[in-house]
Amino acid sequence: MEGLVIRPAKGYRVVLLGSVAVGKTALATQFACGTFPETCEPSVEDLFSKVIEVNAAPALLEIVDTVGAEHLVTLKDLYIRNSDGFVVLYSVSSEASFAAVRPLRARMGQLRGARAVPLVLVGTKADLHAERQVPTARGRALAREWRCPFLEVTAKSKLMVDRVFTQVVREMEALAPRAAPPRLPARAPQTWLPERYIG
Repeated sequence: MEGLVIRPAKGYRVVLLGSVAVGKTALATQFACGTFPETCEPSVEDLFSKVIEVNAAPALLEIVDTVGAEHLVTLKDLYIRNSDGFVVLYSVSSEASFAAVRPLRARMGQLRGARAVPLVLVGTKADLHAERQVPTARGRALAREWRCPFLEVTAKSKLMVDRVFTQVVREMEALAPRAAPPRLPARAPQTWLPERYIG
């Protein structure tokens, strides 16, 4: 394998935000570990990590599952301020969880200012057809309003789970600030004076 260059993975912190019981832990566990948790023991947060390839480059994701942190406003604000990207979740079987994502998005705008927020809107439990309260069209419409990707997923069968994290990496890369080329002052002296003799 001579000449093979291994590029280090670029690191991103992604936070999962949404109401209690929308499936944040199930999504993170299925993505990072390949398993579906039948029960969940709420804590303040869980951390998962995984390297994936997006646009032919490795990306190391540190995923913060806020689990039971919904009531800890200061902690949630800290996540919003200091993270690179977000997955905002609601359950398609819960109208209340869908209504709860709007205040979350508004809070992101307050804490992060005018800069764009890399996020993906996700409707979970898409397999619960008989219990659906939020039509797909409403999720799509909200994503259009927020100008972000939208997916409906089923963590139990891993339907679209990997795509959620691929999309959030693409959003983070698309919205990352570009480094401006260095600018010389208008009256900067030349690096080499005309009479400079080399050799």
